[in-house]
Amino acid sequence: MLRKYVRLLSTVGFVTLLCAPSRVSAQTSPSLGNAGTYSILAGSQVTNTGATTIGDNVGIYPGIGVPPHFTGFGTVVLGGSVHDADVAAQNAMGDKNTAYGALDQVCTTTYGGAFGELAGANLVPGVYCATSFHLTGGTLTLTGTASDTWIFKSASDLIISGGAPARVLSPSCNVWWRVVSTATFDSGSSLVGNILADTSITMAAGASLAGKALARTAEVTLSSNTVADCAIAGGGGGGAGVPTLPEWAMITLSLLLALAGAFAMRSRGSRTGPHSSL
Repeated sequence: MLRKYVRLLSTVGFVTLLCAPSRVSAQTSPSLGNAGTYSILAGSQVTNTGATTIGDNVGIYPGIGVPPHFTGFGTVVLGGSVHDADVAAQNAMGDKNTAYGALDQVCTTTYGGAFGELAGANLVPGVYCATSFHLTGGTLTLTGTASDTWIFKSASDLIISGGAPARVLSPSCNVWWRVVSTATFDSGSSLVGNILADTSITMAAGASLAGKALARTAEVTLSSNTVADCAIAGGGGGGAGVPTLPEWAMITLSLLLALAGAFAMRSRGSRTGPHSSL
């Protein structure tokens, strides 16, 4: 009788493995190519006022008018070099534009209305789309692992306001902001992720970005800011998350293993039990 039950549960367990939905993120992080070594990219110019820290290279391409296309860098602590309308900046801008196109992935969640408010939200990995994204005086919490990916696609702007309370908590560096128009930071606000804006990026005094500020056609405006690569441990990878089974599947498989073990012990006992003597 026990053999019959084990055989039945084995069948159930096999079907569970075949049918259980796995937690694999469909969205993927694009490669930044040559743009990967840049903290700032701008199409026209980069302006700065105050004490700003930039973790890596700054690039401007093609620039507007006669170089230099950057101002106020006497008070900038720069971890790389400035590439002003040179071949290196051109290559980086080209790879950034390729990544911008690669971020145009299928939406898993779409916000209705004039904008999607992210403050107070707790979001799993996915592709989130809205006419405009706002983060207003609150925390956006991203729940997942260091290998998970979040993509936010704004058809117009990204607006971060409300000062220091406006922030993002993330377990991963694979956070992407695809912005068709402009991205603006209020004073003291902060963000995690790479901003790829088609127009411009403006950071008010004291705002910070754990990622990259990459603008295609217009300028990046800085004011006593910190822009440095995301440094979350283990968060530099891309691609899909690690597959996992849902809770009900794990319970079923645990029961299968327990019954299989009981059957094995009973079979062993019947073989090694006492024998009648002649």
